[in-house]
Amino acid sequence: MNSKSSPPKQKLRCDVCGKRFKKGQTRYRINVEVISDFDGYIEDLSKKPQDYLEKKIGKIIKETERMTEKELEEEVYLKRHGLICVNCREGFLKLLGKFMGR
Repeated sequence: MNSKSSPPKQKLRCDVCGKRFKKGQTRYRINVEVISDFDGYIEDLSKKPQDYLEKKIGKIIKETERMTEKELEEEVYLKRHGLICVNCREGFLKLLGKFMGR
């Protein structure tokens, strides 16, 4: 037996509606991962004006300079985990069904 006392367990709640889960109650774990995709296209800059690339880079810098490091990172990769209740599962699956074309 471990002599260290474990911290008190937190009351689990639905991450969508906040409803508290009772002991033994059905709940669902969701894992969401959104990853930036690259289609393989690279713009041919050889026929563009000399300052085209500088302007394009300047525009990107301007668009991103107000973003935090976390926001920039989440533009490329986002991972979330959570628990949801039976009612919220229905809404989640409905939304997912639309995404998946069902």
